[in-house]
Amino acid sequence: MNFFTWLILGLVAYASGFSIRHFHYKDNPPPAAKCLHFSLIFFVASTIVFALLNVYVMHKAQLDMLFVLVSSLVATGIFYYGLSANSNNNMQVPD
Repeated sequence: MNFFTWLILGLVAYASGFSIRHFHYKDNPPPAAKCLHFSLIFFVASTIVFALLNVYVMHKAQLDMLFVLVSSLVATGIFYYGLSANSNNNMQVPD
């Protein structure tokens, strides 16, 4: 997997979190319990996706657990940032 592939996977993770925050919660920030709940679901899903990438895309005979866990944790962190980041910036330039 090249660098561009990792960027696309990070963009998908961020866009997933951002879309939940933007379309489901609109102007209110999501509650902390819901953020953790969504992050746990995303971690499980990304663990499955990276395990499948390990076997079918990288053609490894064994499951590389370090690759799967580190990649899933990084993707979950990016997802959590997209879910919980404050985007109420109104770009007011100081006088």
